[in-house]
Amino acid sequence: MTDRTMPTVVRGEVQPWTDRNPAGGPALTGFLADLLPARAGRTLIAGPHDSDVLALAASRSDDVTVLLRSVSDAQALAAAQPPDGGYAVVTGSLDGLADAKPEPFDVVIAADGLDRLLGPDSAALDWPERAALLRGLAGPAALVVIGVENGFSITGLLDRRPLKDRYGDDEFRPLHDDPRRPGSAAQVNDLLGGVERRYARFGSDTLVESGVLTRTQAGFPAMRLAAAALETSDTPLLAPVADAVESAARAGMLDAVAPGWLVVLGTGGTTRTAYTATGTADLTADGWKVGDRVLPDAEDAETVLLRLAAAEDVPGFRAYAATVEPTWFDVVPGRPDGDVTPAAAWFRFRDRLIGGHHRHPWPPWMADGDDLVKTWLAMSGVEPTDEILARGREIAATLPAGRPDLRTALADDEEARTTIKEQAGHIFGLERTMRFRDQQLRTREQQLRNLRDELRRLKSGRSAQVASTLSRVARLRDPKRLAGAVKKRAKAFLLR
Repeated sequence: MTDRTMPTVVRGEVQPWTDRNPAGGPALTGFLADLLPARAGRTLIAGPHDSDVLALAASRSDDVTVLLRSVSDAQALAAAQPPDGGYAVVTGSLDGLADAKPEPFDVVIAADGLDRLLGPDSAALDWPERAALLRGLAGPAALVVIGVENGFSITGLLDRRPLKDRYGDDEFRPLHDDPRRPGSAAQVNDLLGGVERRYARFGSDTLVESGVLTRTQAGFPAMRLAAAALETSDTPLLAPVADAVESAARAGMLDAVAPGWLVVLGTGGTTRTAYTATGTADLTADGWKVGDRVLPDAEDAETVLLRLAAAEDVPGFRAYAATVEPTWFDVVPGRPDGDVTPAAAWFRFRDRLIGGHHRHPWPPWMADGDDLVKTWLAMSGVEPTDEILARGREIAATLPAGRPDLRTALADDEEARTTIKEQAGHIFGLERTMRFRDQQLRTREQQLRNLRDELRRLKSGRSAQVASTLSRVARLRDPKRLAGAVKKRAKAFLLR
């Protein structure tokens, strides 16, 4: 029995080296679980794939061969299984394995693509030549799965990094400058021929059948799946990816600008419409079947509300908000949680509306705090209590958020500059008002001083003295007053 704890070496091995981020994830594993036959003879897994993909292939095949160009990766994988383990590990390049002339394979899986299958001493193979080598290892009726990167993808177009910094050392020669490299789904079909199925790949956790993407529209479930996956991308972006996804959907070009495709050659099992990290979905005549629920293939609430807000149609916004489903499946996953779920949905909507710098009819001061959410909850017929607001805010904070992008950062900066100017103008106005009031107080103080001086002059003048004398004479003319005064003076004299 061959010792499988040590990898077999063919020409083109690379060391020291490791290929990070292998192809895998729940979406790919779920797709392959539906696609692969219940039992296959020989299976080749070309390139780095995660352990779930390897385990699935081993459970469905009599013999599995894993090809890795990295010696350290191959040694680690081979050592992790017993001598009679589920697969044989080969370290080397694709052309090195082809030179070894192995027996034809019944299943070939290269979901990672064809770029990480060559070593530095491999021949300068272009993309069609690499594809031909891979297909040459397969039998005439084999099932072949190939991952293809799209150079015209949304994330590629919005990537703010220069070209030389996008691929690092993954390619030992500029493979992405290859003029024969396919740049569209049509070119993939022409170069490979016999494509039975094609799925668009959005990140590592979402696969959507390409035909569905060509027919979807802005705000529909297929578009939402794509946008949700791309918003978690690690690519540093120039602009919000959600806006680009929506524009592509309106133009019927969402499949054309996907980050990549998974191409299936040959027959296989029945597959679903979409695969995500949380499960599968099927588009039927009644709508999207997700688990035991059926969702309409229609615009989501967020798209409609953003459009009404941009039109400043407050009555229309209020009327629609009163009819929105309380679950908002596309915004808040899971089962309804009373009035907390719509609160979380409205908090998420506020973040999209304000953070995305969308046009809306509400004054800027309502964007801070919970004023907008309280207003919208009231439109939905929910009493916005402090407990509901706190719980909704907490749930919304746990939902995936879009990654920062340059355009939004510039818009935030411009908005901050505008706010600073407005506040500076407000401060200047307040300071000017204070100066005016200070001057008024000084004027009034001077007026009071002048009045006091005038009063003193009047009291010390001849007119004041005459008035005082006349007052005394008037008191003497009154007998009662005179008697009282004399009595008072006498009493004061006797008490001395």
